[in-house]
Amino acid sequence: MRKDFDLSLYLVTDRLLSLERPLEEIVTKAVASGVTIVQLREKNTDTGKFVSLARRLMQVLKPLNIPLIINDRVDVALAVDADGVHIGQSDMAYEDVRRLLGDDKIIGLSVENFEDIEIANTLDVDYIGISPVFGTTTKTDTAEPFGLDGLRKAVIMSVHPTVAIGGMNKSTAADVMQSGCDGIAVVSAICSAKNISEATEELKVIVNANKKRLWSKQIWYKSTKIYNAILDIDFLKELSDGNLSDEIFGRYIAQDEIYLRNYYHQMFMIADLMDNEQDKELFVSFAKSGMEGEKAMHNMLIEKHRIDTEVDASKVTTDYNEHICKGIATGNRCIALAAILPCMWIYNRVGLHILANAKLENNPYKEWILEYGNAEFTEGVNQVLKMADEWAATADDQVREMMDYYYLKAALYEYAFWDYAYYGSEKSYDYTDVDSLETILQVKY
Repeated sequence: MRKDFDLSLYLVTDRLLSLERPLEEIVTKAVASGVTIVQLREKNTDTGKFVSLARRLMQVLKPLNIPLIINDRVDVALAVDADGVHIGQSDMAYEDVRRLLGDDKIIGLSVENFEDIEIANTLDVDYIGISPVFGTTTKTDTAEPFGLDGLRKAVIMSVHPTVAIGGMNKSTAADVMQSGCDGIAVVSAICSAKNISEATEELKVIVNANKKRLWSKQIWYKSTKIYNAILDIDFLKELSDGNLSDEIFGRYIAQDEIYLRNYYHQMFMIADLMDNEQDKELFVSFAKSGMEGEKAMHNMLIEKHRIDTEVDASKVTTDYNEHICKGIATGNRCIALAAILPCMWIYNRVGLHILANAKLENNPYKEWILEYGNAEFTEGVNQVLKMADEWAATADDQVREMMDYYYLKAALYEYAFWDYAYYGSEKSYDYTDVDSLETILQVKY
């Protein structure tokens, strides 16, 4: 099991910027004053000295339960049993790093553009470093800066925890944390400070005061077990390879036809709960474009695979639609949106995952894969997530708890929907008959 970690104030070391002070001194003072995680970066040090330095830092950090992350060098991390590794786009591939380190170590990945984030979403990394947010003198080989607007978009796009890298200091930290990211990675603002303790404490105060609770990030973390189970489901694995039988795919499409007839009606009902025309128009336009695209794709697949859609609704389909209707019936737009969100968000993330890994050539289900992994659908989902976060930010704890419940149970129905498509009536779907948030979170697959 991977170690719990806090990204909020992330120190990246740089001996050249440390005013000739030992790194142990800087790290010791920094962690005593609020640094929550440390990355040892040594680009121009021989392996022996790198390992020796890492061991000394481990002696400082381990008693405090603060993770030591090694930049790039997997061999050094293994030698000192560090807590993890941070890699960039040109470093060893994530899959190789994970194979070498094992499942219990932290792996962070730098992303330099939105395409990198979409790829990272398909990987089991533990966090991403959004780099650079601003221009910085500590690294000269960086990509075009994201800026604050790009950072906000990146935070919403990522399914992983996020840390902002590049230009982080007490002048920028507040705006950066208000983007919703989980932390800032600091180099010179601590390493070059005359008073390390004072500089760290100032940054810690700013970071804590400006943390923004993004509901979408929190609920994604809570639903990770369900989402990972979905990715491992036989239906999606065989669809991705193009080996799924027509019978199973036909059962899925037939039930999806029933589900979608209710789904789009429900989306317009949610639009009516919105309290301003801008949000209402955005949601209606997204609903209409999605309805047109999905219906056209369905019609093509029904004809191509000669699917009989004159079937009765399964219990899973019926119960899923009833669950969404119950969320809408609360009359609370936050809860209603949370209930319907998994059908958009999980489909999009699954589509992107399959698109990154599927065999598209001669795949009979290519059109389905392209529909849910395309850029237009992704952008629409991200707009809805932004809306959900803005609403949730003004909701009280009771409403947010209900949002969690309706989202998580709907995510469970997403699993059951594909599960039913594959196994039909051969299998029991009693695991959907749960009625409390605690039970949902304890579901085992």
